[in-house]
Amino acid sequence: MLRKTIKAKLAPVRRPPWQLLMTRVSDDAPTLSAGTHGALSLIFELFPHLGSLAVQTTGGDIRVTRDFTSGNAAEVDRMLAGIFRNDQAVTGIAFPATSTKPEHTATPDNPYWPPHGKTLACTDAALAAGEITPQEAIVRAKTVKTRS
Repeated sequence: MLRKTIKAKLAPVRRPPWQLLMTRVSDDAPTLSAGTHGALSLIFELFPHLGSLAVQTTGGDIRVTRDFTSGNAAEVDRMLAGIFRNDQAVTGIAFPATSTKPEHTATPDNPYWPPHGKTLACTDAALAAGEITPQEAIVRAKTVKTRS
């Protein structure tokens, strides 16, 4: 009897471009287990439209959201600028409202995915050029975030 060995190729494991951010509303909120952390991550993967969750515990709520690295936002902005540069017929790309952000349309004149992307990009550029201090950049960013 001749047996043939077949090696299965495993699909590459793709990590999402975000990690979970858990904020305790109360100091008494417990630390969640690794299994719960994994299950919450999977819930966010299965429901990409989900903005946040509130995990209710005996010690108080824990707010769970996605935490994207700042490089991801800049990459999305670069891709949007490229789309508008390469396809002149594209006049806008609408991003629907979420639980934390209003609807926004990126345009050739404002190729940013968040509603205040142009303002934040100007703040980042001023900081990089040494025109403002890091503290001033934080104040500007907080002012923009509180307006939305």
